[in-house]
Amino acid sequence: MSILETRRHRREFIRVGTLTGITALVVSCAPSAAPAPAAPAPGGSAPAGKPQWETDWDKLVVEAKREGKLSAITGVGAGYRTAFDDFQTAFGITVEHAGMNASTFAPRALQERKGGIYSYDVMIQPPTSILATLKPEGVLDPIQPVFFRPDVLDDKVWLGGFKAGLTDPEAKWAYGFGLEKARSYWINLNLVKDGEITKVEDLLDPKWKGKIIAGDPRLGGGGWAATAIRLKAGDDSIMKKLFKDQDVAFNRELRPRLEALIKGQYAIQIGNLPPPFTEEFEQGGLMKHIKHIEIDGAEYYGAGNNIAFMFNRPPNPNAAKLYLNWLLTKEGQTLWNKRVSSNSRRQDVEPGDPRLALTPGKKYLQVDAPETYALVEKTYDISKEVLK
Repeated sequence: MSILETRRHRREFIRVGTLTGITALVVSCAPSAAPAPAAPAPGGSAPAGKPQWETDWDKLVVEAKREGKLSAITGVGAGYRTAFDDFQTAFGITVEHAGMNASTFAPRALQERKGGIYSYDVMIQPPTSILATLKPEGVLDPIQPVFFRPDVLDDKVWLGGFKAGLTDPEAKWAYGFGLEKARSYWINLNLVKDGEITKVEDLLDPKWKGKIIAGDPRLGGGGWAATAIRLKAGDDSIMKKLFKDQDVAFNRELRPRLEALIKGQYAIQIGNLPPPFTEEFEQGGLMKHIKHIEIDGAEYYGAGNNIAFMFNRPPNPNAAKLYLNWLLTKEGQTLWNKRVSSNSRRQDVEPGDPRLALTPGKKYLQVDAPETYALVEKTYDISKEVLK
């Protein structure tokens, strides 16, 4: 059965409300939206009198194939490469893909641009470093004007409507197509008893001093978990008590943090480790003694790594536009979920990883909501002062 023939199903409907800076979620069952109209075959002919968007789509396919290439940046994980292989197979356009953490890629890309090098078309990354570093330097183009397919712009198929995916403060530069619970608290079961850490205060136990490794709360995605912890504690002094007094080690890269946890160099890891990254360790049998845990009230969610950006002056603008529109179709989101073990905001697409589904009745911080950016910025400021 083809992807476009996937059966209709019921999805959780999540209503988000804000409570003391933390998003309260109420979950109930609701029928999914009606199936989106099928896209025409790439490059195929269409009958007379077809809608204008189909004519524009056919023309875009031709122009994108003429360019013949797409250059893309994503987070780290083998699943991202296979996700782009699906696009390459569908349209015969070669994809040049690289996986890199946003906090590492952003300064590198900025340096290249200053040297007159324009290498990239599209990017799928968490937003913080990208918006803080690249957007002010004019590296990005607004992304909303890129989308034109009616089955992509249809409010009914998106949780909260299509525009709810424009998650940056200006609702202009970033499009979040995912909706995932972060997996940010991990323990080594050889060093930590299961159930020993369930709340923020447990992290302050003196026996964990020097035994915690985390993303850097002074920049990028490292500030997300720190913000959730800070808001749950209700006291900004938690930043000093935890990150300084507990002698936390910082590393912005995911792999060194997880490897250090696996080797027993640290007992606890703080910072989101998404499934596309952890799966190679899991498949290799290296994580049997590693467990993801939840900390009451300090959980958060967002689009995760599933946020799309469009580069300014892309070398392959038509391929970029074609890819971004195709990515947000039902077909594109279904394949992405499958390859990247992700969950989509599209309500007509099955979750790719039930582990990332939000738990009914729990409170979460939505880290990529426009109103949350100020909270994360405050975390950065506090961290820089505490850890200087």
